[in-house]
Amino acid sequence: KPYKEKVTAKITADPNLRMKLGVDLNDFIEGALPVDVVYTVQRNGTARADIAVDATPALFFVEPFDFAKKPGNKGSAAFTAYLKDGVLQSIKNLTAKGEGFTLGKSNIAFKQKDGQTSLANGTFPNFVLEKTTGALEFVFDKDGAANIVINSKIFDAQPFMTTKEKKGEYSEPPMKISVNAQTMMTAPDETVRDVTMFYDIDGQGRFNRMEMDAKVGAGSLFVRFKPDGEGKRTFRMKSDDAGAMLKAFQLYSNIRGGEMVIYGEPIDGVLDRNIKGVAEITNFKVVDAPALTKILSVLSLTGIGDALMGEGLAFDKLEANFSWLYRKKGSLLVLKEGRTSGNSLGLLFDGTFDNEKHMVDVSGTVVPMSGLNEIIGAIPLLGDILTGGSGGIFAATYSIKGSSDAPEISVNPLSVLTPGIIRRVLFE
Repeated sequence: KPYKEKVTAKITADPNLRMKLGVDLNDFIEGALPVDVVYTVQRNGTARADIAVDATPALFFVEPFDFAKKPGNKGSAAFTAYLKDGVLQSIKNLTAKGEGFTLGKSNIAFKQKDGQTSLANGTFPNFVLEKTTGALEFVFDKDGAANIVINSKIFDAQPFMTTKEKKGEYSEPPMKISVNAQTMMTAPDETVRDVTMFYDIDGQGRFNRMEMDAKVGAGSLFVRFKPDGEGKRTFRMKSDDAGAMLKAFQLYSNIRGGEMVIYGEPIDGVLDRNIKGVAEITNFKVVDAPALTKILSVLSLTGIGDALMGEGLAFDKLEANFSWLYRKKGSLLVLKEGRTSGNSLGLLFDGTFDNEKHMVDVSGTVVPMSGLNEIIGAIPLLGDILTGGSGGIFAATYSIKGSSDAPEISVNPLSVLTPGIIRRVLFE
């Protein structure tokens, strides 16, 4: 025969057998797989295994994409494995299909180090994973870091944006990921367009670098978190349509329009991932905001409340100092000296958003600008009001505390505003 030996077999590859054969699929497969194998060994020590897999009985999952094929749902795969002296060298012509997924002809190469076989590189020119379609390539460098490139027509980013706690410690290798997507899904019925992203993630799941350019709503989005000339990681973001950006990334859904600019830098030392900075939004409207609606109703500001529920309440500017603190189970956002002002209303705010405990604690002052403007107009010298010469200005303090989903809102009317509050509302 032109070969040394040939084995044809039908077997059930359970997890124990797969591990004995050096094929660890525990990150993707749970359960036993019926397999058809034709294993051919040549006289020079090389071998090939033509394999067909029935994945129907097993659970197949891709955890980063939050995808799972349940046991009993049809699925299959086929590939040819090439070996040398019993050691796996490569897998070629890998194809797979099933409910919610397909994989075109793909190739994977392996490498050996210290007697262990591990992934070297792979090319997946055409795949579909539920709503995500595209191509993927990966290469592991000499330090064990994965370099991944994804080109996608539609990329569903929703599984990567979840705030739910991950099980166990982060156990993935360091990764550098580049994504190009014509359309990226960020939330139900929300997308961004013409997306270019780059992420550098260390072995503990922390970001060393993050860059993104995209089109959102009626404007563009620019994000950079990377070292500057001194090695200090700074954060910069600019959005020409702040409302669309905040809604698309599930941050806040009640702002329309506006331009947002954020700058942040490390709180403590060059390599600190905790950042502090300033956020600013200009020329925007707030529409149908439940917390603000309740505050206005307590103050009996029906005219302003009607605008809020209609075309929106216009603001000229919002500004706040912030600190963003990294924590494995959820970040902590601290806002300080926040203020916003428009023709109808001024707001001051300070507080925290705890994404680990899903709690909010914000308090501040709300000032109807109509009343403030009337008193300013009645005083010959504006300096009088800014130094305590004002009479009574009706306003209120407020607090928003409790669960992020359903916080408690309280309002306490005031009769006099201090000069410091007036200066902040007027952006003096």
